[in-house]
Amino acid sequence: MKLISKLFLLSAILFFLSFSLSAQESLDTNEEVHELTVFVVPTKYDLDWGTPSSIYRTIRKCYVKSMGLRINYLLGHVALRINTPLLPEPHYFAQTSISTREKTRMILKEKIGFGIMGTTLSGKIESHESLTKKLPHYASKDMLTFIKFRISRDAAQRVLAFLKAYSAQSENGHASANYYGGAFWPRYEQEGAACSTFGMAVLDLINLLDEEYTRVWKVQRKIPMELIGGSLNNGNKVKTSTIKKTHHWYEGDGEVNVDYAPYFVYEPNVMFDWIMKKRESNSTEYLPIVENDVPGLYFDASDVKVDVNAPLFLERTQTNIFIDHHRKKTHFVPKLVTSTN
Repeated sequence: MKLISKLFLLSAILFFLSFSLSAQESLDTNEEVHELTVFVVPTKYDLDWGTPSSIYRTIRKCYVKSMGLRINYLLGHVALRINTPLLPEPHYFAQTSISTREKTRMILKEKIGFGIMGTTLSGKIESHESLTKKLPHYASKDMLTFIKFRISRDAAQRVLAFLKAYSAQSENGHASANYYGGAFWPRYEQEGAACSTFGMAVLDLINLLDEEYTRVWKVQRKIPMELIGGSLNNGNKVKTSTIKKTHHWYEGDGEVNVDYAPYFVYEPNVMFDWIMKKRESNSTEYLPIVENDVPGLYFDASDVKVDVNAPLFLERTQTNIFIDHHRKKTHFVPKLVTSTN
């Protein structure tokens, strides 16, 4: 009898545990999951930011080696995907420029020089359809990686609200998404973005722009004014030979817009290398994962709080020649969006 009692008790315990686990699995299955994924495509060849001469030389190498390619992110790329029950299916999006002809005209005819890094170019939100074709291409070349963030419902709502507001036209026909440029920070009102700054601004929007990302991924330089031409600098014509002979960025304090123009970029190459190294680092925060044969990282940020009523856009307090030129070109009218509602 004692043996039968023990067996009955054991069976009851096992049944209870089995029921509890099944219930927990059911709960986990029904739990809402919101995810934001940042995809990174590096350049075909590494860029050397050591001097104006070296960055010109390495960008030119990328251009020459990439000529004729049907799919070509010349300077790398950063794209985003949001996967949330708030949408019927996952949605890919990114900021991109529109016209190669526009850039060619500025460089060869206007001789804008390094002004091309920060001037206002025609831009758009790259479509879901375009990215779902191009990213697999780079994956097949081992030139794609990612960080997938699990985020809260509030964070997902905030990302969607920002994307809608960033793409919307104002009363004067202005839409931030219509402008591409390396001097912009898209969280500042009525400014566009480069592809990588757009991705970082979305992370900043939901409190995920980690200090390490900015410290490691961000390249900052002071462009000497003599390397900036065209309408940005009184019609100055910058010769290629001048760039080739310039072996130093501007150094020292100097005067902004007179001695130099500030410039920064979140470098896709650096981002790509950081992610790949982090996969091998045994990090307790970042979990190495593989998705569709693409190596990446997973970070659970579902507990990171966001204020859904915080402003989507902010007021810029310091400008430079690039921003001043953009504001004049777009007839800038301050009109802050102060709520996601």
